[in-house]
Amino acid sequence: MEAPGNYKDKAKDIIGKNMYLVLATSGKDGKPWACPVFFAHDQDYNFYFMSATDSLHVKNINENDNVGIVIFDSNVPVGNSDEVQAAGHASVVEKDDIKRVIGIYSKKLYPKSPMPPTERYRPEDYTGASEFRFYKIKTEKVFTAGPDRRVEVDLKPGK
Repeated sequence: MEAPGNYKDKAKDIIGKNMYLVLATSGKDGKPWACPVFFAHDQDYNFYFMSATDSLHVKNINENDNVGIVIFDSNVPVGNSDEVQAAGHASVVEKDDIKRVIGIYSKKLYPKSPMPPTERYRPEDYTGASEFRFYKIKTEKVFTAGPDRRVEVDLKPGK
């Protein structure tokens, strides 16, 4: 059995190795919707994704900011699942934070690119009349697999 302290490292490893998370949302009608989105995260384990403003998951977030996420490798054999599950709140990234988020997002998407992030993604392309926005997921509860099915972990630095 793993020591409890190893679950935090396990969760960070799963997050670091994967490119997509499954985002679960629901609107005012309560009907659930799940979709995969490419994601990046910051040092505080806030998750970021970019999406069209007319997508169903964004419409749902606009009505109900409660979200669930799952990050996992779907290629592992049955019974060997390693996943991170979390609940939190999603919101659009504010205009004054877009440049920083672009840097985080671009670094994960293009880790070896010599091109500066703002040459691939321009902040002005995610404000105003643009059909795309960056979104932030701030988690409240984070879990990973353990002997009791799921173990809560705190991913914040210094914890």
